[in-house]
Amino acid sequence: MVKGMAEESGSGRRQKLRDSFIASEPGAFTDEVLLELLLNYAILRGDLQPLVYKLLSEFGDLDHVLASDFDTLCKFKGIKSYTATLLKLADHIRKVSSAKEIVKTTQQKLVEHETADDLKIEPIQIEELSRRKKSIRPKSELFTNSVLKEAIEILPKLPDTDDLDTLRDFIKEKLPFSSQNTRERYVPYIVNRIFPDNKVDTALISFAKHHPRTQELRDVCFYRFCKAEPIMNSICSDLLIPAVGYGRLDRSVIREYLTSRHPSSKAIDHSAKAIVDSLVAGGVVKSDRKSISFGYRRPSNASLAFVIHSEFPEPGMYEISKIEQNPSIRVMLWNPDQVLKGLYELRNLGLIAKISEIDSFRQFTTGFTLDEMVERLNSQVQERR
Repeated sequence: MVKGMAEESGSGRRQKLRDSFIASEPGAFTDEVLLELLLNYAILRGDLQPLVYKLLSEFGDLDHVLASDFDTLCKFKGIKSYTATLLKLADHIRKVSSAKEIVKTTQQKLVEHETADDLKIEPIQIEELSRRKKSIRPKSELFTNSVLKEAIEILPKLPDTDDLDTLRDFIKEKLPFSSQNTRERYVPYIVNRIFPDNKVDTALISFAKHHPRTQELRDVCFYRFCKAEPIMNSICSDLLIPAVGYGRLDRSVIREYLTSRHPSSKAIDHSAKAIVDSLVAGGVVKSDRKSISFGYRRPSNASLAFVIHSEFPEPGMYEISKIEQNPSIRVMLWNPDQVLKGLYELRNLGLIAKISEIDSFRQFTTGFTLDEMVERLNSQVQERR
């Protein structure tokens, strides 16, 4: 009786996945849901969610699961040869479709222009274009790998280049993991979080080279990490700031919070650990097995200058309230009173142009882009040395 009920429940979930996909319902196109739906057609019985989580945890995302070679997939517990064949078939179809779409788009553009010279088309192979073309799918709010500590250690060592592929190769070689597969999986975690625009950020690299092994660098990398993982803002505003007066928070509270947001997820424990690892790597909290301890921090001039010029990239006049209410600044757990004092210090250092506080008129003025500010900041660092 129990077995029959379980099979009926599993069958109901599988049908719901299919119905949601056909109806294009919200949440039907995440990596987790798409992979589970795909596996339904190779593994006909049982709960597939644990296997889906293990695959995504091992390979990073759906793209990397499908791109893994056949033998690697077959070695994974729970994957038989026919299941691996289905995954590789899906991988092949997406590559062919992507390449055909690129050819079609290029040919259409050629028709719309008199000559190919008008387009300035570079001689890039279709295979390379297909590799770079990204499928746009909603990303799960949860993440299960931090790798922020490793990113902070590697960033000051990056070579001077504007080629992102060169940096990917460098990071892969320098990651402190013995497994080649593990290093390959973790490279996208670092690159997508530290360089979210998919291009080399010279300002960040320059900042890192002048602030290696410092809290300033941890601050800046943590800021970039939280921009890429919005759940960190929620953890800060909903859990950390309300408890900042107490100074401690049980780690179980984080797990319960994630469960309330994602009641059906099998990745809660791993995600909670990754969140704590990220907070620790950023120097925002200290942790033991059961709890984390934290409090408001004083921002350094360098960290504050980098974050402000990242949030307000165009030189101009801005309201101070936009800093005080900014979630990407609040997540840093900087003391709000110290942030305002820090603005005046940045003005005195010539890193921002002006501050005005007259009655309700409260504004600050920036005079540099992020790259210009970092160059000026680095010059001041060198002078002090």
